[in-house]
This record gives sequence, C-alpha cells and structure tokens, in this order.
Amino acid sequence: MQFRTFDELTPSMDAGRLLVHLSSLGGATDRRAVDVWRRRSDLFAEYVGIFAVEHGQVLGQTLVKRLAYRFPDGEERIGAIASVGTRPDRARRGIARRILEEVHRREREAGIRYTALWTNPSWGAHRLYERLGYADTYAFPWAVLPPSHRPAASRIAGVTPARSRDLAPLDRLHDRLAEDRLGFCRHPRGFLPIAAATREVDPKSELLVLRRNGRIAGYAHLVPTRVRTLCGEIVAAYRRDRARLVRAIEARAAGTTVAFQHTPVSDDPALFRARGYAVLDAGWYTLMTAALRGPWDARTARATFRPDDPRFLCCAGDRF
Repeated sequence: MQFRTFDELTPSMDAGRLLVHLSSLGGATDRRAVDVWRRRSDLFAEYVGIFAVEHGQVLGQTLVKRLAYRFPDGEERIGAIASVGTRPDRARRGIARRILEEVHRREREAGIRYTALWTNPSWGAHRLYERLGYADTYAFPWAVLPPSHRPAASRIAGVTPARSRDLAPLDRLHDRLAEDRLGFCRHPRGFLPIAAATREVDPKSELLVLRRNGRIAGYAHLVPTRVRTLCGEIVAAYRRDRARLVRAIEARAAGTTVAFQHTPVSDDPALFRARGYAVLDAGWYTLMTAALRGPWDARTARATFRPDDPRFLCCAGDRF
C-alpha cells in the first residue's frame, strides 16, 4: 500500500477517491473545487490530503486544511483534518490510522503545533482518534423551535438574500467583528466568493443580509431543506440586529423546524429561550484536537483552545 498526495493521484483514481468519500461520509469534494480553492486562497495544505492506494485503487483518504485560530497568546494556523474515510470493504485494517500518522508527520515538518478534526463520540472512529492523541475539546450547543411555534411574519424589513457583490463585504464584516475574539477568528482569503464559485454556498438561498440605512449591518448563513432549516452563523454587532436575523430565518423556514448551532446560541441563549426554543448546551458532534509535540489530554486541550471563554468563536462554516 502506498500513500499519495492529491497531486500524485492519477485521473483514473479520481472515481475511486470519490467512491471512498461518498460511501464513508456521504459527501464528495470535486477536484475542480479543490483547484479553485488552491488558486485563490491558502485554505488547503500544500499537499491537500493523503490517500492510501493499492493496485491503483484508492482505499482511504483525508483532506487537510490550514485554518487561522486565535489563542490567548496570539493567532496561528492549525491543521484542520477533514473527510477521514476508508472503503467499507477495507475497514479495520489500520488504513485510517496510517493515513493520520502520515498527516501528523507532514504537519510537524511544516511547523504546525496542533491538529483538529470533527467527529461524534458515539462513532467507532472516536476511539481511533483518542489512541492517536486526540482529546474532546468543544461540543457545540443547539437551539430548536418546532414549526407549530412559528411567527406569522412572512418577511423582516431590511433583511434580503445576499447578492454576489455582497460576499466580499460579508467576509470583511466577519473578520472585523471577530477581532477581539478567540477561536476561528478569520475566514480564509476570499472565503465566501470562492465558496459561491465552487457552489458550496448559494448566496440567494443560504445567506441573508441585514442592511441598515443602506449599509450591511449583519448576515446569517443558513442551510435550508424541505423539512428543516439550520443556522450556525450569525454575524452582527448588536443584539437587536441578531434578533432581527433570527426572526428572518424563522420567517424563511415557515412550516418547518428551525435550529441554531454554535456561537449564535452560546453568545445569547436567552434570546432563543425567550422565543420558545429548546436549548441544549452541547450536542454530540465534537471538535477533537491533538498536540503534535508534548503531552495532551481533554483538560489541557480545553485550557489551550478555550471553548468556554465568552470570546470563543466557532460557526458552522468552521467545521471541516
């Protein structure tokens, strides 16, 4: 079995790579999208990911991004490990472990001190990550409202779907309002315009923009389906603006369940409780972190990454 980088995969291996991704994770990362991100941003590590290959077939994979994280003593980039997957017919053969060990070696050589990944403690992979030195660091909160509690308003004044020309200003607003916060404080360069170009974000259906006196005052990023609407990112300086965006999302989600996650909930749980939401301090989905040098455990992880600090920032767009 060989371990190859993204650029070392041949075109004939791409269908197998997508097969691993879809069969184990339910999603897919298109090569063209990766190429756009690499040309226009510094999101991916220089090697993009590690892929286990045997007899010309991709048996396992992971992608590796580099994200800005602000610790109390300053900002640095962490290795964000995404889409760890193995072909189901090659499970329990140590492929994922060997892939991650290779990633850790490369990240250490690049000067990265910490790696992180998202998982669920109820999954078997969680035990593998613990054996590799990862510790549970942050489990994000939820607020949920059933459709029977929906307000009658059909639209909220000043809130409209995003336009293409709004995307770069929304990135700047996010970064400006995160200046005094800890955590995932800065989007990759050109984040929203690139996400729209690669069809990972649909501005018209997934971004709501709040304008006051003709100027952008806030936005919300939501993921709607026929049965529910999720929102894990609300960016606005004032509580009244965040509340207006919440009402706009409720109006957009009329007739379905609406749920909020991450920092929008932990920043102001009283806002949601006052509107009849059920609020949970932490769900199952968990950020795990590892130190590539030195000892590490859950207590040290939380003391380092500071998810309990009121300044902590993590939105659904910061999942990888």
